[in-house]
Amino acid sequence: MIDFIPLVDYTPFFDYSILILVLIAFWQCNTGIVLHKNIVSMNAMWGVLFTLLLIFYMGLRPVSAVFGDTVNYAKSFYEIQSSSDPFIWTWDTDWLFYNLMSWFAKYSDIHMFFLLCAFVYVGCLWLAMQRIFKSYYYIPLLVAFSMFTFWAYGVNGVRNGMGASLFILAVTYINRLPIAIILSILAVGTHQSCLLLVGAALIAWFIKNSYIYLLAWIGCVGISYAAGMRIQNYIAAAGILGEDDRLSGYLTGSGQIGEAVQMSMAFRWDFLIYSAMGVFVGYYFIFRRNFRDEYYHWLYNIFLISNAFWVLVIRAIYSNRFAQISWFIMPIILIYPFMKQRFWKSHEKILGIALLVFYMLTFYFNIIKG
Repeated sequence: MIDFIPLVDYTPFFDYSILILVLIAFWQCNTGIVLHKNIVSMNAMWGVLFTLLLIFYMGLRPVSAVFGDTVNYAKSFYEIQSSSDPFIWTWDTDWLFYNLMSWFAKYSDIHMFFLLCAFVYVGCLWLAMQRIFKSYYYIPLLVAFSMFTFWAYGVNGVRNGMGASLFILAVTYINRLPIAIILSILAVGTHQSCLLLVGAALIAWFIKNSYIYLLAWIGCVGISYAAGMRIQNYIAAAGILGEDDRLSGYLTGSGQIGEAVQMSMAFRWDFLIYSAMGVFVGYYFIFRRNFRDEYYHWLYNIFLISNAFWVLVIRAIYSNRFAQISWFIMPIILIYPFMKQRFWKSHEKILGIALLVFYMLTFYFNIIKG
């Protein structure tokens, strides 16, 4: 366990590390060297080292309420550990995550379990970016690390983060379907919310017209603004989200008390604007710059479908947990065209400006406001 860093400084240390890396990347872009082969090779090696450091830093964090649901996962872990029942494989909801937790509770300790979680969450992202962008993966990986919810879903929404990373890795194996299917099953087994991403991927695979999904997303914004609570109540009553009463409570506000309800049951313009950044970037490159890349179109459509679902439930308690399902894939939507094709004479400088724009909300929420 890493206990020599004060708890109050633990998360800020990560935030400021990312800030420094973003500023270095901006400098590389501004000087025009970011895509030079020697810089690409140097960044790729640093990307491996930083990923390993981050896995250990995140995975060996202290068990503290400073890290949100870390303490709740630890509580469940210790309850299993203190039980005299032997480890038995079960197929309940989120079966992979809870079977892993049970095994580590019986045969290892809490820190090794969280280290495994960090390895899956961060390691799968590293491998996915490496598979998509090859040796140029570092800048896309940095964009993923610099999203304002990245740290939170490594230490707070742990199951959700692990499941999403497994799904992102799955979509990189689109030409090797057996592997993609296995990884998708593991993603759903880690967190059932990944069913939305898997379903969106299947729909987007057969219906490829991005214009349809873009219009549908815009339509969902209007419908949600006009009749959002009625839609949320219907989704909760219909059991679309399965048998999880907690998720239904988020939609209707039932069983929720205190400040969370007062602050959250409102139309989240801030989150919508953040999502719109991904929608606009995809629109710009696909429809305005005629960027023809079938893989990117597919990912963009997955993002639009999953984000449109969140837009329909935008007033839910902890709305960011629904939004995050689509936000996990947004870093690829933002950075992919920049790394695959040159669009401007000063392409590197515009890439640097884009990195800062993508990072602005993170800087505000995690450093200024945090």
